[in-house]
Amino acid sequence: MGNRDKEEYTDRKTQSADAVPEDFEIEESNAMKVLRGMGEDGTNPHESNIGGRKIGKLEDFWYRHKWHAGLTIAGVVIAVVILVQFFTRTTPDVYIMYTGPQSIIGNRYDKLEDAITNAMSDYNGDGKIAISFADNTYLSKKQIEEKKAANSSYTADYQSNSAAFQRYMTEITAGKHMFVMLDPALHDEMAAAGAFVPLSELFDGKIPDSAYDDYGIRLGDTEFYRSNTDIQFMPADTVMAVRTPAALDFKSEKKKEEYAKRYRQLMVDIAEYTPAQEQE
Repeated sequence: MGNRDKEEYTDRKTQSADAVPEDFEIEESNAMKVLRGMGEDGTNPHESNIGGRKIGKLEDFWYRHKWHAGLTIAGVVIAVVILVQFFTRTTPDVYIMYTGPQSIIGNRYDKLEDAITNAMSDYNGDGKIAISFADNTYLSKKQIEEKKAANSSYTADYQSNSAAFQRYMTEITAGKHMFVMLDPALHDEMAAAGAFVPLSELFDGKIPDSAYDDYGIRLGDTEFYRSNTDIQFMPADTVMAVRTPAALDFKSEKKKEEYAKRYRQLMVDIAEYTPAQEQE
């Protein structure tokens, strides 16, 4: 670069510097404007002396221990729910099982429950009358063939039927449903195996007129069935029986006998039922 070129370059730099006003200031950022609006009076526009809002003890605790506190609160809520359910839960006086061709759906269960609880008393002495009812809709081969003959479009659900029979076998051999209401064919099989308490033992040797055999009562032959029209969806040939207490899992024979006693009483209450009982 020649001397003349150097002189022109120097003049341009001098003119550019002179063109900047003496009172020129760098424009503040939006952040600095906000800080000034909040009362910032620091001499350095690039530094803030604001320490932020004061954090309370509760907020500080939550920030430091929020996970532990959250889990503790959740645990307390779950414990309260469990305790409420425990103290408000009603323990059934008896456990009843039905297995047969009738499907107990909709409000049929409520009607059957009402009829049974009206016939019984407070067996466990807790001030409430309640039952636990299990039902298995099961059709024998003969019943399936009869349905097919009556309706050519009928299709049997063999998988569900087999599952219902398995549930029935589990309960009838080891379950707590000591009072059973069964299709006659199922009753006959279990009665032959000695699974039920003889009626002579339940009724002190006086066999009721509604007896089906030495072990069961025919539902349709009881006043309980005839008087409660709401439960006549149940097959009239359903047989009621009480299982022997041998399958009960009680360490004490005394407790086993006390538990079995309520089921024997239920059989008597249903067999000797009269409509006047509901008004007492």
